[in-house]
Amino acid sequence: MRSSIKQARLLQMMAEIDNHAIILLDKQGTVETWNKGAEKIKGYRANEIIGKNFRVFYSDADAKSGLPEQLLAQASSMRKACHEGWRLRKDKTRFWGDITITALYGPNGQVVGFAKITEGYVFHY
Repeated sequence: MRSSIKQARLLQMMAEIDNHAIILLDKQGTVETWNKGAEKIKGYRANEIIGKNFRVFYSDADAKSGLPEQLLAQASSMRKACHEGWRLRKDKTRFWGDITITALYGPNGQVVGFAKITEGYVFHY
């Protein structure tokens, strides 16, 4: 199968997955892509979030402590960062998220962005 067809199928698969948020971030953490799972888990439509920094998914305390930047730095130096904790939806309700951020590399071996996968859990008490 030709490479362009495989790439198109891969992008279609990622877009259609609805039980995991799969997004691409640039080097600064700006959201570049959005899938059905991201919309379902985080509550934003693609046109509302693409171009914004992924810090919006973190509480004020986590953002103030620099957690989002620490995760990108860890992924840059260790290839991957994993973290579990409370995250914020568009409507500011919280959900428990299990995230993995993986560094993506360009042809010269430098980090060009990140893939971020989130599995979200809702707890009922």
